[in-house]
Amino acid sequence: MLSKRTVFLSLISVLIFGTAGMALIYYLPPYLKDLGFSPSIVQFITTIYPFALIFLPQRFGRLSDKIQKRYIFIIVGSIGTSLIYLSLIFSKNLILIMILLMIYSVFNASYRLNFTLYQELTKNNPNFVVYYNAISVFGWFLGSQLGGIFIDIFGISHIFIFFLIISIINCAIILFIRENRKDILEYYNDLEIENLNNNIVDEVDEQPQISKALYIALFSRHFGVRPIITIIAILMALHLSSNTQIGFLIGFNPLLQFFLMLITGKFISKKNEKYVLMLGFFLSCGAILGYMFATDFISFFLAQIMVSASFALFWNVTQIYISQKTNLKNKGKYLGYANSSFFSGGFFGGLFFSVLLLFNSDYYAFMWIMLIFPLISTLIVFFKFKSE
Repeated sequence: MLSKRTVFLSLISVLIFGTAGMALIYYLPPYLKDLGFSPSIVQFITTIYPFALIFLPQRFGRLSDKIQKRYIFIIVGSIGTSLIYLSLIFSKNLILIMILLMIYSVFNASYRLNFTLYQELTKNNPNFVVYYNAISVFGWFLGSQLGGIFIDIFGISHIFIFFLIISIINCAIILFIRENRKDILEYYNDLEIENLNNNIVDEVDEQPQISKALYIALFSRHFGVRPIITIIAILMALHLSSNTQIGFLIGFNPLLQFFLMLITGKFISKKNEKYVLMLGFFLSCGAILGYMFATDFISFFLAQIMVSASFALFWNVTQIYISQKTNLKNKGKYLGYANSSFFSGGFFGGLFFSVLLLFNSDYYAFMWIMLIFPLISTLIVFFKFKSE
C-alpha cells in the first residue's frame, strides 16, 4: 500500500461511519413511529431520505476524478453528517425531518469517496477491497448493538444523540487522514510507463468494459429488499417481546456479513464471479420469503442468515469487479454508478411499497410482490452479465 497510516485510518473511519449509518436505517422507523406517524408515512420518510444517493455518487466521483482530490469530499461529508444529526435532535416537524434527512444523504454521498481513495492507496488489491467491505459491515453490527443498548437506557426519543456522538468521533479520525495524492499519481504513472516499456496493453481505459447488467441487477435487488430491511425492527416487534432478542437478530446480520465478507473474498475470481453474483441475488429472495413466514426467534434467525450471505456475496463481487476495471481517471465515477444503482433501487422500491401501504397498512399484505425483484436480478445476471 502507498500509505499504511491513511489506509488504517480509512478503515477506522468507515467502521465508525457505518456504526451510525446502519443504526439510522434500523432505528429511524421505530423513532418515527414513536413520534406518532402512520406506517405509510414512516415508510415514505425512510424511503425519501436517501434520494441524493441516486444521482450524486457518480457526480461527486466524476468531479473528484477530474480534480484528482478525494479528501475534500470525505471531510465535508463527515462534518456535514454531524451537523445534520445535531439538527435532528431538536426537530419534531415532519417536513423539517424530511428535509434534514435528504441533506444528510448528500453528505453521505460525499463521504463515500473514502472507498475510492482507499482503493487507490491499496493498489486495487482485491483482498483489501474485501477488508474494507468487512470492516464496514462490522460497523453496522456495532451500530445495531450499541443503538439497542442506548435505546434501552435512554429511550428511542434520544437516538439522535447517539448518532451525533458517533459522528463526532469519526470527524476526529478524518482530521488525521492524508490523501498523499502526489505519491498516488507517481505510482500509477510509473506503472503505466513500466507497462508501456514491457509492451503490456492496459485494458483499463476511460470507458472500461463494465457490464451494464450489473447496475440493473443492483437496482432490482435493492428495489425489493430495501423496503423490507427498513421495517425489520417493526416486523420483529410484532412477534418477539424481548428487545434483547430483537437487538441480537438485527446485529447478527452485519456480524455474519463481516465473517462472510472475509471468507467469500478468498474464492471470488473472474471464473466464478458471475455465479457468485447469481447466488447472492437469489438468496435475497429466500430472505424476503423467510421474513414473510417468520413468527419466532429461530425463523427470524434463519432469514437473517440468508440476507447476510446475500449481501456478502453480491457486494464483494461488485466492488472487486469494478476496482479491477477502473483507474485514477474513472474510478470515482464507476464506483459512483454502482452506489447510485444500489440506492436508487432502494428509493423507488420504498416509494412503491409506500404506495401499496396506502391501500393496506398490513406490511405482510404486499411483501410477496417484493421478492420478485431480487429474482429478476438473478435472471439478469444469468443472461446478460459478462465477466470479461
